[in-house]
Formats: sequence, structure tokens, C-alpha cells
Amino acid sequence: MADSEFTFNRPYKPFGLNVKVPERTLKQASETLSNLAKAPADPLFKFLEENEKVFNGDLTFQINKIFAESFTIGSAMRMEDEKMNGMPPSFDMHF
Repeated sequence: MADSEFTFNRPYKPFGLNVKVPERTLKQASETLSNLAKAPADPLFKFLEENEKVFNGDLTFQINKIFAESFTIGSAMRMEDEKMNGMPPSFDMHF
């Protein structure tokens, strides 16, 4: 007897073609594949978004601005200190 003719009175259908997949399963499978494709790039994009100021130069501008303010304030404080207390003493430590 040939195996393809013996079907218990059912038409022969190969496995997989007669299975209907629910729409929810197809949707979940597409979301999973989409997430798998996007997964390697997501941390990179999050890092770039969080540190955008570093890459567009805003952070450098802010650092330079704070340094200039610190220098100006320190200079003004040294000038006032010289006015109030006079010149700092100078000691010759080399005998």
C-alpha cells in the first residue's frame, strides 16, 4: 500500500497548511520580530538622546562659561583681599 493513498477518508494535506494561526499570535510575532530588529540600536539612541548636549557643543559652552565666571569671581576676591589685607607676605625659604 502506498502511504499517500491511505488517508482515513480525509484528503491529504501536508502538516502546517491546515493550521489556522490566530491573529493575536501573528501580531505578537510581528511585534517580537520588530523588537528584535530594533533592540541593538535602542541603547545607542537612548545614549545619544541623554547626552545630546555633549555632542552638539552646549556642554563645552557651559563649561567655558562657568570657568570664566569662576576666574572673574576669584580675581575680584583677590583684588578685594589685597585692598583689605595688603599684599601677601613673601618669604624667602632658601637660605
